Amino acid sequence: MNIQYVPANDYQQIHRLRDYCFPNKYSCARRDDFHYWIEHSTTLGAYDGDKVVGQLLILPLNMTIHGENYEMGGIGFVATYPEYRQQGIIKKLMTASLKEMRQHGQTISVLAPFSVSFYRYFGWELFFDKLHYAIPNSQFPHFGKQLDVVKRMSFEWPDSTLFEAIQQFHNAQASVTNGGMLRDAAWWKRIERRSPESHFAACFLEQKIVGYIRYTIQDGIFTIHDFIVKGHLAEQALWRFITSHAASVHTIEGITANDSHFGFNFENPQFLKKIIQDVMVRIVDAFAFMQRYPWGELQQTLYVRLEDHFCPWNEHIYMINKDGDISIIEENSISEKHMLTLPINLFSAMMVGYLSVKDAMTFANKELGDEQVRYWQQAIPAKRAAFYEYF
Repeated sequence: MNIQYVPANDYQQIHRLRDYCFPNKYSCARRDDFHYWIEHSTTLGAYDGDKVVGQLLILPLNMTIHGENYEMGGIGFVATYPEYRQQGIIKKLMTASLKEMRQHGQTISVLAPFSVSFYRYFGWELFFDKLHYAIPNSQFPHFGKQLDVVKRMSFEWPDSTLFEAIQQFHNAQASVTNGGMLRDAAWWKRIERRSPESHFAACFLEQKIVGYIRYTIQDGIFTIHDFIVKGHLAEQALWRFITSHAASVHTIEGITANDSHFGFNFENPQFLKKIIQDVMVRIVDAFAFMQRYPWGELQQTLYVRLEDHFCPWNEHIYMINKDGDISIIEENSISEKHMLTLPINLFSAMMVGYLSVKDAMTFANKELGDEQVRYWQQAIPAKRAAFYEYF
């Protein structure tokens, strides 16, 4: 089975394979959007002769980790025809994708798994607990009556000045949000193609945007897709705007981070909530990743041994000195009791803030002295990641 870049004259085969293997067939704007990403991603195909029988797209994206923005490979649309399954095609595609991402400087990768255990095998790990909520009309939050400055637009009835302000505000907040993704014009166009019925409401304070929501209303349900704010006053103003729809909607639905204390200031926060774990992260190039990593307090030289069966270039012992400089050292130059040893999936989840050092050690069934654990914990920023994009 030959793994190669898919040339333009085979793009229709990618469409056919996606439509066959995924539950909904793309048409119109969604098909146009998918075609755009076929053209602008690293599109890999598994060929049987001249037939594409397996595929994988690496979307050229980005991700903010503790204030540092990294090039990120978004893995999507992984599929094979059923008659070609159980032949190791996906394994070959995943292995090829890791080499491609490293070559293109994408030091980190994110995907939405159909099976956590399947992608964990290849080195990805869960890193964000989403909280889905559904608020019935009787429990809509109430933050008093106040005249807020809120401006609206939609994709159908756009306001170019307002939309520009929303885009700039989104990226400003994403750049300081652990797990945030900067959206370029292509990504906003993707959102428009996939959700053309979206509305926007932006809150202003002293003529400056301080928050916005993107939402849809259908069958009496007010669905919040983006809720980005700077401060509690903006958050409360947008909730007042949302609940002003109470006469025409019976439920408010949305997603937030499970550790966000969502609903804490509501009068009655005891409505339906559900935790979903549907995004995974992986460090592709550990050396390059750690070279740019925004270390916290480095009180002591740290050592880490990484285990990575699919990226042999990561399987080294790394030394991080008190200046944050990274070097690869020889195998026997440091004792095991001073060295953190982790598989790449747990190391990735730890470095983005999802797992504590102790948790990572426990899941890896490894041991490390309390003093070394403390040094590592001080070196890794504690903020958890929040990733809301989908691909």
